[in-house]
Formats: sequence, C-alpha cells, structure tokens
Amino acid sequence: MIATYLKYILFFLLLSTQMGYAHSGEPISIAINEANIITFIFPDQILNVTEPSSDFMFSYEEQSNLGVLKAKKTKQLSNLTVTTKDGYIYSFVLVPTKDVTNFVFVMTTSNAVGRINVGQNGATTPVPSAETPPEVASNATITEGSATSTPESVSDPKPAVVTSTATTPQPVNQFITGTNPKGEAANVKSEEGNTLPITAPTKSIHEIDLYTSEPQTYYNIFCENIHIEKPTIKNVSRKVGVLELRLNDITLDKNEMYFSLQILNESGKAYTVKDMEFFVMSKGSKKQFKIEPLYVYNFRSDLGVNSEVNAIYVLKNIRLSEKQQMFIILEGLDHDRYMMLAPPNEVVNR
Repeated sequence: MIATYLKYILFFLLLSTQMGYAHSGEPISIAINEANIITFIFPDQILNVTEPSSDFMFSYEEQSNLGVLKAKKTKQLSNLTVTTKDGYIYSFVLVPTKDVTNFVFVMTTSNAVGRINVGQNGATTPVPSAETPPEVASNATITEGSATSTPESVSDPKPAVVTSTATTPQPVNQFITGTNPKGEAANVKSEEGNTLPITAPTKSIHEIDLYTSEPQTYYNIFCENIHIEKPTIKNVSRKVGVLELRLNDITLDKNEMYFSLQILNESGKAYTVKDMEFFVMSKGSKKQFKIEPLYVYNFRSDLGVNSEVNAIYVLKNIRLSEKQQMFIILEGLDHDRYMMLAPPNEVVNR
C-alpha cells in the first residue's frame, strides 16, 4: 500500500516537472518595427519554430543557426518560440516600438527557457532531469575532460523535459558571440551505453563580447542592419553634372560613427571612382588631418549606367569644434576629378 502511494506521488512530481518547464525562464523581449530587421544567432541549428502572428515573419535556412525577423506596421504584441537541434527552447515576446536599439541577438544556452532531447531523426525523446539521479551520483567517477561510471546498470530517467535551473539572463545591449563555452556539459556513460548529461556552469554572457573580440564582424553585422533604413539627413549633398554624393544618415553606436553615404549616377555613361576619404580641417588654417575608416561596408568603385552605391563608413566617434570642418571627398572620378562634401557641424555632432 505504501509502495503504491509513493508511486502516485512520484508520478505527480514528474508530471509537474514536465508541465512547469516554461515558467522556469522568462521570455526575452524583442523591440522591433517595420523599418528594421532583427537577426538571431543560436548556438545550434534551428529545428522547429512556433511562428508569430501574421504581422511578423521569421525566416531561416535549413541546417542554419541564423534566423531573421521582420515586422509589418502593427501595435499588437506577439510571441515566437524556437527549438534548436540540441533541444534548447528559446522564447521571445515581440514588442512593436519606434525605438529599436538591439539589431542582433546572439543566444547562449543560458537564455533558453527549457530543454527537450531531440534525436537524430528530429523526434523528441525523454531526457534526464537537470540533477544527476542518485544512482549515477553514487556510482560515477568524473575525471577532468571525461567521465566514466562503474559497471552497475542505471535505469533511464523518466522526465521528458529539462528545465533551466538558473535565472535566465536577458541579453544586454551589446552583441555577444554564440559559441558554447567548453566544458558546458560532461557525460556519464552507463554500461548499456546511455549518455546522461551532467550540467556544468557556463560562462557569463558578459565574458563573451563580439565587439571586443571581433570588432570587424561586429561592424559588419551592424552595417547590415542599418543600411536599409530610411534617410534621416536631408539636403546634405554635392552634385557635379549627372553625379551626386549624399550623406543620408549618421548612426552612433558605442565608440563609433556610421556614415551612410549614397553615390548616384543618373546618366547613360558608366563611371569609376577610387575611394572615399575623410578629413578634418581647422578654419582659417591649412592644417588638416585624415581620418582612417575602421570599416567600410558595401563600397564599390564601378558606377554603372543609372545606378547607385549605398556605402557605410565606420569612423571613431569625434566631435568637431566651432573652428573645425569635416570634408568627405570622393576620389578618382574618371581618374582625374573628385567630389567634395562638407556636412555642417551640427549634423556631424548631433
């Protein structure tokens, strides 16, 4: 009688564990609007997606860990759930807003709200709980870099879902690498060959900073997300005949300025250009210094017939004094001419 009673208690405990996994972590809020594209990079390949409402579209390629989220003009909230090949479940709340500051979310397993075990054929199978079963804890001997157990049999655990045991950290306002830190999980193998994952602490997302470790990759991702935005600067341009150079936007991020420039060729003739250069000169003085770009995105030297080039130049953040002036020079126009654009200081310093 007591044994039967204990079996019922164990059954309800396991059931409550499976039903309560979604509440162990908090969904991540994603600010989005129709003018921006949000990029997600997951630690493993995307396996399943629970689509948001029709006001949003999440797309990804098969066997890829990168997904892209777009939105229509809406005020309605929605949700998105992504399961990766390693079984981790990521939950998002999509929040339409005018102000978007994060364009790329590089996820780590610590951001997951739970986990299921996914077989090679994509089928969901049971997975042991986050805590090591008593049988394994008493028999396993774990050494550095590997783990083995004594040849005593271990029964398969029953729960189908592993919940996240730590508080899920929200992604900070920075880009972080999506590589899993080494030593995230050790394996304990029983005599029958069953593999039981034993969780180990992962690195904090603050320790994995793409901006610091790979700035060129950071700049490229940031440029990809802002080059499609509508111009916010008007009437800052220079036109020579059928050719025009425009400054469409200056975006500030961390310690850099992103100059969005457009070169227009409105003629039936193709042109070639050499490069774009940035100078700051003191008014009333011939002294000038050249500003070397940290990164150049989407610039090309050929200007085809009735074509345009939309390039972004990344510069260190500067602030001009009243006695200084910035000049943007498009060099090598047909090898002997150039175009010079002098944006007002209030535009550069805004």
